[in-house]
Amino acid sequence: MKIPKVIRQNEGVRVVVRTAAELVDEGKDDKGKYVGGKWGGLYLRAPDIYFRILEKAGDKMVRLGDVADVRRGFTTGANEFFYLKPLDLTVKEVAELREKDPTAPVRMRNGADWEGEIEAAWLRPVIKSPRETQTLRVRLEDLSYLVFMPPEGVREDIKRGKTPLLSHHPKAAAYICWGEERGYHQNRTCAARQIWWLLPEEKGNNFWGKELRERIGIFISDKDMHADCRLYTAHLSKVMQGALNSTLSIFVDEMGARQYGGGGGPRSVMVYEVKNLPIINPQLIPSSPLLSAFELLANRPIRNIFEELGFSLCRERWCKHPYENVHPEELTLEQIQKASPDRFELDRVVFDVLGLTEGERLEVYQAVVRLVKDRLTKAKSNTN
Repeated sequence: MKIPKVIRQNEGVRVVVRTAAELVDEGKDDKGKYVGGKWGGLYLRAPDIYFRILEKAGDKMVRLGDVADVRRGFTTGANEFFYLKPLDLTVKEVAELREKDPTAPVRMRNGADWEGEIEAAWLRPVIKSPRETQTLRVRLEDLSYLVFMPPEGVREDIKRGKTPLLSHHPKAAAYICWGEERGYHQNRTCAARQIWWLLPEEKGNNFWGKELRERIGIFISDKDMHADCRLYTAHLSKVMQGALNSTLSIFVDEMGARQYGGGGGPRSVMVYEVKNLPIINPQLIPSSPLLSAFELLANRPIRNIFEELGFSLCRERWCKHPYENVHPEELTLEQIQKASPDRFELDRVVFDVLGLTEGERLEVYQAVVRLVKDRLTKAKSNTN
């Protein structure tokens, strides 16, 4: 990827050179349509450490979209029909039952208060929201929903142009009839499909939430899973999964995200922006030390970014100043290492690839804290 060139800089002035064509390309979505760039955030307000990292990295950085196929999760068109909660079993137990006995009936409830049985073969775990999972590794026991999706045999019949034999799945067929009686098949998204209840199989083992809040991370799973349209998904190597959860990646994500109106609260990331994220070429990252640290990080509870880096927050319910103890300028590397030794080690591997000094590493941490604190403090102020 082409790194922006900083040709003149002092305490008051920084000149970043980008051609009009480059700015246009940066502002295009994944369909090639220009939707606007973030020149102010990236080139006018970005901290100096951002450009020093890009300059040091050179050709060590690549565009995420060039090494991974990032896609948006599926839009159901009728969440109350497609997303269901099991009544007598957990999501994990239903997934295990589906493997053992696909025809087994499972009692379910949907968002329209329908209750009934559906064959296990038609029920698959789905990540509906990042808030469901307590760790970076998505665990079935943490998930709340299953998605109504036909088994492979039915999908194959449809691909070959055959009429699927739903008589072999009477409970699922009855549920589809129930949905048509209530007009779900006429919803715009559903009606646009070849068969209204046939969702696309958007799966991956890596998941980005569309909004960045204070609990920041890229979620992973050991097997490919389905995801809602509020998440983006891709299939990535374990090394890439680890690198994308480094604090450096969090910093880059924060710089590249767009703000909602007013500039406070969560930041929204579009799929084309995820594809444009600069990441370290995974072939340059030593896998053994990174994966050892990431295994620890991925399996423990996720904390918000401030606690990850050693700050304490006010936990009073109606506290108006929860971030008053967060002072980026007071942050030290020792504080970070003590608070999150696994993250500190993972970051060390990534920082070493770029050759960052201890001072530059500290600047990255301080920049992340400052960016997230400013965003959330403004959101709190707007809410009050």
